[in-house]
Amino acid sequence: MLFNNDENLKILSNLIINETYPNSDGYKGWFEEYPVKFDKETKERFNFNFNKEKDIIALVFLATIWNMPNYRWENSVGLVAVLYKKNLLDIEKWSSQSFIESLDKNELVREMNNLGSELLGDRGNLYIKGGKDGVFQRLHIVAREYDFLKETLLIDEILKGNVPQLDYNIFPKFDNPRLMIEVKGKNNNVIKKPILRVKVPLILRELKCYNKVEISGEYCCVPDTKVKQMMKTIGYNPCLDYDTSSVIHNSKIIYKYFGSYYDLPLFDFSDKCSKEKSKECDNRNCAIFNYCAKL
Repeated sequence: MLFNNDENLKILSNLIINETYPNSDGYKGWFEEYPVKFDKETKERFNFNFNKEKDIIALVFLATIWNMPNYRWENSVGLVAVLYKKNLLDIEKWSSQSFIESLDKNELVREMNNLGSELLGDRGNLYIKGGKDGVFQRLHIVAREYDFLKETLLIDEILKGNVPQLDYNIFPKFDNPRLMIEVKGKNNNVIKKPILRVKVPLILRELKCYNKVEISGEYCCVPDTKVKQMMKTIGYNPCLDYDTSSVIHNSKIIYKYFGSYYDLPLFDFSDKCSKEKSKECDNRNCAIFNYCAKL
């Protein structure tokens, strides 16, 4: 069987959707699908309201933190929820290094680990990654360049109640050198990396799901490391690079097969995948065993 032919991939995709999103007609938005309460005792849930600029800032912060390599998504969701609760999503404040230095990181972490959500894992596991290329420094860059982001994402139009139209031309704008951070590469060489590029589709996806922008779903699927590895394992043949053209290429592949579910079935299914957890896969109970390339 040719594992990556179009017919086989369509069957695979439907099986994965049935496993991850049964009885659903599509993805509705992150905090609709993955609820988070501000603490274990309250019934109040965190959700986006993109009629408010604070919530759009929360989305941009979420995408920025989530884009960090080797940093689990649960940390991103947890920190943004806490910053939202404590009214710390203030661009002017995050533009100030003295404000960042005044933050009590231990207290933020304590509150992150007290959020009410089974999805965030065992209590005590969430943390804030520090360092010169850590979470706070990345948010500082976003705050410093917020006017540029505001113009790029047409945030003023959204806040006026309009539904601006966006397209693929938005992607190269996030390669702006001002949206780069210095990190240590191989042999301790310092290189600059974009702080948002791979997660641009996440921002677009959430705004589209809430009917705040018009854009093709082809540009709204997040091909991050977890999703790309799942694509490779199954046989979708993704581009493994992280440049802008690869992000767009992979997003289009995902949307072709998953439509309005976007990347979420692949994101969720990776936790069920035996191949992801071991070199060999002989799990014949897996829903896609007979169709998966197991690469």
